[in-house]
Amino acid sequence: MTNADEFARLYLQAEGARARLDALLSQREAAQQGGGLSPKPSEIDKARDRLEAAERLLEAHGRMAVRV
Repeated sequence: MTNADEFARLYLQAEGARARLDALLSQREAAQQGGGLSPKPSEIDKARDRLEAAERLLEAHGRMAVRV
């Protein structure tokens, strides 16, 4: 796998994690306004942790690619 392929994979992973967190936060907001069920706080925390980890991996890969 090339550096560009790996970067693209990590970028897509981060985007997916960001979309998941955004969806959960929107769902929670809708529930607070009386529209549906709210996700568990632990589910939101896990999604936030996954996003942070994905972003850190993406940043680390970017730094490593610059060194090469």
